Amino acid sequence: MASDTQLSGEEVWRASLPLLATKVSPATYDGFLTNAVVLGFSENSITLGVINEFAKDWLERHHTSVMTDCVAEVAQRPVELGIEVMPDGQDEAAAVAEAEPEPQLPPQPEPAVAAAHTPATRTARGPTVAHVPLVSDTTGELRSSPLNPKYTFENFVVADCNRFAHAAALQVAKSPGQAYNPLFIHSASGLGKTHLLQAIGHSILASRPDCKVVYISAEGFVNHMISCMRDNTIDRFRRSYRSLDVALVDDIQFIAAIEGPASEQEFFHTFNTLYETNRQVVIASDCPPRHLQLMNERLRSRLEMGIVADLRVPDVETRVAILEKKAQAEGVPVTRDILEFVAAKIESNIRVLEGALVKICAYASLNKVAITRSLVEDIISDYSTSTTERRISLPEIVALVSSELDVPEDDIVSKKRSADIAWARQVAMYLARELTDNSLARLGQYFSGRDHSTVLHSYNKVADLIEEDEQVLWLINDLRAAFE
Repeated sequence: MASDTQLSGEEVWRASLPLLATKVSPATYDGFLTNAVVLGFSENSITLGVINEFAKDWLERHHTSVMTDCVAEVAQRPVELGIEVMPDGQDEAAAVAEAEPEPQLPPQPEPAVAAAHTPATRTARGPTVAHVPLVSDTTGELRSSPLNPKYTFENFVVADCNRFAHAAALQVAKSPGQAYNPLFIHSASGLGKTHLLQAIGHSILASRPDCKVVYISAEGFVNHMISCMRDNTIDRFRRSYRSLDVALVDDIQFIAAIEGPASEQEFFHTFNTLYETNRQVVIASDCPPRHLQLMNERLRSRLEMGIVADLRVPDVETRVAILEKKAQAEGVPVTRDILEFVAAKIESNIRVLEGALVKICAYASLNKVAITRSLVEDIISDYSTSTTERRISLPEIVALVSSELDVPEDDIVSKKRSADIAWARQVAMYLARELTDNSLARLGQYFSGRDHSTVLHSYNKVADLIEEDEQVLWLINDLRAAFE
């Protein structure tokens, strides 16, 4: 290992972040930890600067132990951790992140708003700019905030597992508040929901800089509501949210976790106001609308009336592509066989997948060692994940398409080429490619021994139409919804 004098405080802290990403909530990680900077570093101590007193209090009360352990693991010696508010933190408009709910917390932060009419927002797109959500001012009105600069469409790896959701998100970004409203994106943790939500925000702000765009978690919405009820500013709260142009709401499954029916009711009226005035609503969840634990059935039905898109576990080729892009961003050369090994080891969570690679790169850089198979095996030994996704069968897909398009099942899998049969077959092939893990060759064999290139052509044709034709997008949306 390199000597201690070769390790800067920033290097130690940067190498600690991938470990922390697996031990704290995404809100704490993205909002507090990625925004922290090293103010002081010595052989036995490290002092971190955070954005304000709330961040300092939250981390000290809830995460000091795990932060200390992760820093010590990287430094390979005991390290005393200190947390201070950055000298200019107050001037940065009291930036805080949405944190896990806790009944006895001090007043919770306001939502993170991205309104590009301020210079700070327009310049917050460089690779070194962290996501710094800003709270409202003392009047309770929403203020501007940059979105995470990493979460753009350009940085999103598109594959069969997420192509439909990506296409729907692009359409929303092009025409917010029009055809695809609301857009509901769901998946297991770590598959890219937040990335797509914020990519929509970035894209809208780039083309419409005067739009009022808010990104907030359901927990942040509820906590803000509670604090405004306590402070008798609930009318201001309602005006703030109901005057938005675009609402990006993450983790909607927690909407009733704190206040039950009251929070659902408040969100329902906010949603209705935005929808009825043609404002865009995009929602992310860990499950489809019909599986949400909601007491308000009207809210559930509203969430189901738009486009519902899922993100599935990426196949190994896609995971390798994600790792290649991440390795390039880290500036560390990693051989293909190493990337394939990591991709095979970590299946079901992109955040964990990327975190593992960052840890590997950081370890190799800090210790001046080559990235070998044995090194990687040791570093990611505790990272293994697996998927338990439901497997959808090809006969199920053909039966559904047959029923929806009124084409006999036998004709869909036959060699017949009339226009209506060919279209039904192309739709079935698209869904089969999207919803199953069958190879192109296997799909071609199922559909009367067709060549794999025919299946790929059919898939690409439907995928292109989804981006161009509203009727096709709604058709695929309804068919996919039947398997949720």
